[in-house]
Amino acid sequence: MTARTTSPCTPVRSADRGSALIFALIALVSMSLAALALVRSIDTGTVILGNIGFKQDATATAEEATRQAIAWLSTADVSADNSAQGYYASAATTLDATGFQSSATTRTLIDWDSDNCGYADSGSYAGCGQRPKVATVSDVTAHYVILRLCSDTAGTQCSRPLDAASSTDGSKGALDYSSPGGPEVNNAVYYRIVVRVQGARQAQSFVETIVQR
Repeated sequence: MTARTTSPCTPVRSADRGSALIFALIALVSMSLAALALVRSIDTGTVILGNIGFKQDATATAEEATRQAIAWLSTADVSADNSAQGYYASAATTLDATGFQSSATTRTLIDWDSDNCGYADSGSYAGCGQRPKVATVSDVTAHYVILRLCSDTAGTQCSRPLDAASSTDGSKGALDYSSPGGPEVNNAVYYRIVVRVQGARQAQSFVETIVQR
């Protein structure tokens, strides 16, 4: 009788199959994270483009509001305050026009929203006096304030431009101390126009312009 021998069965390499599954899961997680990062990057880019677009629109709106303020200023009586037109005959040296330029409690604020300066914390300012003029430009609301750059409402000690062309003194440059030459000061006064444009998501843009009249 011939003896038959049988070879044992080859075992299944279950360990190799398990490691392949782990690598597949790691690759899947990596791809998911990459996709999530891509989506977030696109969302951030969209927000940035939206902000840039708002800034451009706000600048255009502020420019038109400034034109309206200049048009009113060119023919207005500037000897006294006119709060209905957002005009004030003094510079208000302690004024914090945007509400973010200073943290001093002695500052004064502009009541942009006619709510007694609700945008600032109580006790963080000394006064809330100036009220702006509302201007609507292409369905966008802008507010502006005009300040005469004088130390008081009487119009004394005002900031004025020097205009050398207005001088008629022929002795300018001559070595004669009894008749010194120099440019004369004209009668124009500087005015400060502050415009605030408020858009979506409570975003704000401030534009300031100095003009003379």
